[in-house]
Amino acid sequence: MDGVINIFKQRGETSFKCVSRVRKALNVKKAGHTGTLDPEAEGVLPVCVGRATKLVDYIMGKEKTYVAGFELGLVSDTLDAFGEVRSTNAVIPPEEEVRKAFADHIGNTLQTPPMYSALKKDGVRLYELARSGIEIEREAREIEITSIELLAFDGRIGSVRVDCGKGTYIRSLIDDVGRELSCGAVMTSLMRERTGPFTLKNAVTVEGLAVEPEKHLIPMEEVLSEYGSMTIPEGFRKLLINGVKIKDTRVTGIAKPGTYRVYSEEGSFLGLGERVEDFLYLKLNLV
Repeated sequence: MDGVINIFKQRGETSFKCVSRVRKALNVKKAGHTGTLDPEAEGVLPVCVGRATKLVDYIMGKEKTYVAGFELGLVSDTLDAFGEVRSTNAVIPPEEEVRKAFADHIGNTLQTPPMYSALKKDGVRLYELARSGIEIEREAREIEITSIELLAFDGRIGSVRVDCGKGTYIRSLIDDVGRELSCGAVMTSLMRERTGPFTLKNAVTVEGLAVEPEKHLIPMEEVLSEYGSMTIPEGFRKLLINGVKIKDTRVTGIAKPGTYRVYSEEGSFLGLGERVEDFLYLKLNLV
C-alpha cells in the first residue's frame, strides 16, 4: 500500500500516536506524518504510507493554513494556554492596534522557535529540556507568512487565520504580538486547515479508516499532479533510478527545463525528475 492518507488529527492526541493508529488500521509497517501538530492542536495531518514516505519532506515544505485562538493580557511558559499561565495585568490595546501588530508579521521575518517544541539540540527534544527546567539559546530562523486575517476580537479574546510556510510556530507568532503590544498574549486553540493540497474538506479520522481504507488512500501521482509528466526511453530508466544525471538529446530534448513526473515507456511511475540545462535526473526516486 503506497500513498497518502489525509488524516484529521483530533485534539488530545500526539502526532506520533496518530500515525501509530493509522499504521495499525492499515496493517502497514511504514508510515510517517508530514509535520507535527501539538497534542492540543487538531486538524490536517497528511500521513504518508509505504513508498510515499519519500514524499514527507516534499509535503512538509508546502504552505499551511492555521486558525488560532488567542487571549491578550496573559503569558505562558509554553506560549499557549496549556502551560503555566499568568496574568500581566496590562492595559489591552484597541482592535486597530491588534490588527496592525499581526499584519506587521506578513512577509519574510525572523522567528525564534519556542523551548516547548519538537526541535532537537544534540539529539534531545527541546521540550524535554524545558520540562527539566533547562532553557537554551535558540537561533532565530527565517519564516514566511503570506497572509494574516483577524477573524474575531472582543476586546481581549480573538482568533486569526494564518497562511504560512514551513517552520512557522503560531504560538510564537502570538507571543511576539503580545510582547509588541506590551500586554502579553497566549494561544488558546489551534486548527490546521490546510497543508498544501490537503484540506479539512477531504480529511478523515483514524476511526473513519475502518471502512474501505483504500478509498482514502491518495496515490503518489495524484499528490504530485501539479507537475507535468514526461516519458523516458527505456534504455535510460536504470541510469535515472541509480542517480545518474543524463545528458542526451533523446531525453533532454523532450522537455523544457523544470520539474516533471517521470514515467517509463511501460507506464511505471519513477518519481520526480528535474531538467536543468542539458541534464535530467531524478530528484525524488519513488521506484
